[in-house]
This record gives sequence, C-alpha cells and structure tokens, in this order.
Amino acid sequence: MLLPEALESGPPAPAVAAAQDAEARLLLDQLKYALDQAAIVAMTDRQGRITYVNDKFCAISQYSRDELIGRDHRILNSGHHGHEFMTELWRTIGRGEVWRGEIRNRAKDGSHYWVDTTIVPLLQVGDRPRQYLAIRYDITQRKAAEGKLREQAALAQLGELAAIVAHEVRNPLAGLRGSLQVLATRIPPDMRGREILSAMVERIDVLADRVGDILLFAGSREARLQPVTVRSVVRDAVASAVAAVPGIPAPIVAGDDPVAVADPEMLRELLLNLVMNACQAARANASEPVEVRIAALADTCRIEVLDRGPGIDPAIRERIFEPFFTTKHGGTGLGLAIVKRLADLQGGTVTLDDRSGGGARACVSLPIHQP
Repeated sequence: MLLPEALESGPPAPAVAAAQDAEARLLLDQLKYALDQAAIVAMTDRQGRITYVNDKFCAISQYSRDELIGRDHRILNSGHHGHEFMTELWRTIGRGEVWRGEIRNRAKDGSHYWVDTTIVPLLQVGDRPRQYLAIRYDITQRKAAEGKLREQAALAQLGELAAIVAHEVRNPLAGLRGSLQVLATRIPPDMRGREILSAMVERIDVLADRVGDILLFAGSREARLQPVTVRSVVRDAVASAVAAVPGIPAPIVAGDDPVAVADPEMLRELLLNLVMNACQAARANASEPVEVRIAALADTCRIEVLDRGPGIDPAIRERIFEPFFTTKHGGTGLGLAIVKRLADLQGGTVTLDDRSGGGARACVSLPIHQP
C-alpha cells in the first residue's frame, strides 16, 4: 500500500510499479487456481463461442480443449430444455444481468450430467457484455438422489393402492369374465345382441391389463441377475413388437453382440415396451424403420432404440418417466415408468431424448458381464 507521502510525490517508481503488477498477477493466478479446483469454468465471447475451458470442464464433458474452443455450448445440448428456457437465458445475460439455474448437458459419449450454473456477463464501456464467464458445479448425484426419493414416495403410495386393487378389482374381474364366457356358450349364435357379450369381455380384458400394469409397477419384484446374450433378447423383443404392431417395417438390429448382467425376462419386457413405442411413433414415417443398436463399451452394454417419429415435446420431457402421466388416449401412463423401474432393478439406466435429424432416441445402459 502506498503511503500518503508517495501519493503526493507523484506516480510510483518503476521498480515499485513492477512489484505491484507482479503481486497483482500472482493474486489473479492464485484466484484462478482456486476457482479451477472448485468449479467447472468456461468463458465465451459475445456470440457465445467458447474461448476458454478449464480441466474440470473437459473432464465432465469428455471433450478436449481443441474440440471445444471456437464452438458454442450447443455441442453439449441434451435437448432437455425447451426453446423458451434458452431464450430467457440469453435474454437475461444479454441485458448484462447474472443468470442462475440448473442445466442438463450431454457428454461426448451420450451420457447426461446436471450442472448448477451461474453465468456472469463481463461488461465493456456502455454496459454491453463483451464476454461471459460461466461457473458450474456438478449436481448429477444430487438430481439422481432427488429422483429416487420421489420414486420411493410414489411407490409407497402405489403399493397401498395395488394391494386394494388386487383384492377388490382383479379377482372380481376374473369371475365376471368367466361368467360372461359361460353365458356366451348358452346363447344361440343367431340371437340378436349376442355380440355385446364379446365386447364386454374385450373391455374387461383391457381393464385387466390396466390393473396388471399397476401391480407390475408397484410389485416388489427382485431381479434374477445373470449373464445374458443381449442380441438374442433384442431379437425376441423385436419379433414380439412386430406381431403386436402390424403394418410396420421390421426394426433393424445392428451392432455388437455383448453379454450383459441382467434379468432376461425383465430385459425382454423393458425392450418390448421401448420398441413398441418406437414402432407406434414411426407409423407416419414407415419409409424409415425403427433401429435397435447394440454397443459394448468398457464396462457397459448400451442398447439404443431409435425412431423417426415426432420426437419428444419439450413441454413434457420432464415427466415422461412419471407414473400415470400419459399423452395417449386411454393409456395408463405406466409404460415408461415400468421401463425405468425395470432398468433400475437390473442396476441399469434408461434415458429418452430427441434424435439428431428428428425422432426419438431411447438408451438403455446395463453392466457388461466380466468373465
């Protein structure tokens, strides 16, 4: 610190000024080092092109510096956040205001991670941003834990409901169906109104399926994990989907033939649900069939189900795995919830997002078998 006498005598001597500059640079270097140790840091120019990333940014995104510098953050876009979300972000920092929020990004290998983000505009003369400093913290585990807590709470409530449904609904439905079938055998085939009985049986079957979905989702099942040849289970699920959704091109199965650690019945049920959803979504674009791609990574087996349907509405992306949420007429909203539960029971994960070029991409990851 300069003494009053030094201020009165004019600017500091060159040696003093050099020492002050060196001390200031050292302090900046130390602040940068401390920030780099604690946070994921990036800087962009006014147009959003990346000009600097630290090692933590490269590590979590799985991209090298050379792959990131000069690109914008769309390279990390997971498709999770809608257009309005991103527009509001840019509108805020464009006004020179600090933006704070949580963002889900996609790493180079296709996996997703969550970051608690603060974007600070660095202003020039006239209060216009000249560049942006983004400081992020990895909150992927926290988001996963929050999701688990929500699921456990929902399952606890649903378990109580399932016990009532099994006793009060499923058993009477079975008795009613049997009575209608007996009655149908005693009515002459040409009797007027006989077809009503068949319609009633069909409606009971639909209701029984709905009850079955609830019991399946809420049931306390345990996975019987064992080495499973993934391609054979995939082919079985694809064949069942083709039979259930007639008039569509047969899905294409491609890729590796790994052995995963899974429950074969659970895996088949999970894949059948995803492939049927993809086939139904792709009905309007029958020229491009559904694809199922299998990949063996270092310790993970990845199964992707890809279609060229309408994709995922950003407005519902947050809720697609939520129990009882559906956009289908007459649906229970348990299809994808069951898929996620089956993946969890097998120690795996499932994600659903937009496919590059249009359509949807479901990705199932399971532990690979290590002999």
